[in-house]
Amino acid sequence: MIHQTAIVDKGAQIDTNVEIGPYSVIANHVKIGKNSVIGPHVTVDEHTSIG
Repeated sequence: MIHQTAIVDKGAQIDTNVEIGPYSVIANHVKIGKNSVIGPHVTVDEHTSIG
């Protein structure tokens, strides 16, 4: 679930069952793996892989 206030760049790769909290920002060229949880008010910069 991606919270409605989160900002996710079109170039980010979000896998299945990922949770992104309110007011988080996910930049371009970011990869977030399956079942990952990104809390509220988090910024993930470009060229980062999680999970």
